[in-house]
Amino acid sequence: MWKPYLTSLFFTIYTITSVGYGDVGPKNYLETCVAIFMVIILGIAWAIMLGQVCDIAADISEEESEFRLTMDGLTAMLADHLLPSTTRLRLRSFFPCSKLAQRRVHRQQKLITFMSPGMQGEVAMIPNKRWMEKVPAEVGLLVERKPVATNCCT
Repeated sequence: MWKPYLTSLFFTIYTITSVGYGDVGPKNYLETCVAIFMVIILGIAWAIMLGQVCDIAADISEEESEFRLTMDGLTAMLADHLLPSTTRLRLRSFFPCSKLAQRRVHRQQKLITFMSPGMQGEVAMIPNKRWMEKVPAEVGLLVERKPVATNCCT
């Protein structure tokens, strides 16, 4: 009674997983059971691997692409100029080490371009205020100014 169900399960699993039918198939019901088990296990493994590849492809963002282009440009520059090997090593290690800081600065600069000139100046002054106070000629320019309004036009 269970043999037709086993055969139909084998046919269904092979059809759904697109494994194909090939010239060699199971000859008895034990081979059919082993084939079903193997196709299920390997199908799960294939799905996991494909998911990992898609996850890696999705993680390649615009920033990662720009970093890779920067590294390609560095490689081209190193090929063009006859720099000493110590300088080459330092340059090749600098860019990956500073990648996160460069990304943060790039994001911030991109956001600042969307702000009005007044807000750009205000945002630029806040982190640089302590340095500006150390320059005697610029002390008069650092006047605390309260925002006039909080709408999108200031």
